[in-house]
Amino acid sequence: MTKTTHHFAALALSAVMALGIVAGMNGLATAQYSAADSQEMARYGQAHVAVQHVTIVGHRADA
Repeated sequence: MTKTTHHFAALALSAVMALGIVAGMNGLATAQYSAADSQEMARYGQAHVAVQHVTIVGHRADA
């Protein structure tokens, strides 16, 4: 395998891992927010499910 192949494989793996992590965090945040919102709305006899999304903003430092 060449150096370029290794770089491509590392880039592909990091992209898949990043997407998986973001999807997992989004799922956990939605579940937690929905549970808290449902519990709060139950006091008033209402059923409501809210959706929350995770947004990640990254800044790359110039070295």
